[in-house]
Amino acid sequence: MIIGIGTDLIEIKRIANTRKNRTAERIFTEEELRQASDKDSMLAGDFACKECVVKCFGIGFTEGIRPADIEILRNEKGKPYVVLHGKALEKYEELGGKNILVSITDTKDLVSAMAVMEG
Repeated sequence: MIIGIGTDLIEIKRIANTRKNRTAERIFTEEELRQASDKDSMLAGDFACKECVVKCFGIGFTEGIRPADIEILRNEKGKPYVVLHGKALEKYEELGGKNILVSITDTKDLVSAMAVMEG
């Protein structure tokens, strides 16, 4: 059963700006920053996925959920997957979540993502 669906579109340069003013350390986990290295498009995709996940929850970044509570990692083939922490994990469990699927695509300037939460 689908519990929620979320989509997001973000300009890559918006994330590039977070690296300049050190906001990235509040938004992304150490592992996300390590995996992305210097690829702003990858971090933009991660952030878009984070937005998609809270849209699946139906609440956005409220109820104490922080962007770093939603971690977007990649498997050995580059496929993104979600790891939840803190308040995001609590909300997921409260809603009866069993799985979150995410997909990311990008162009030179934009990144789009979608998420589907199953229960």
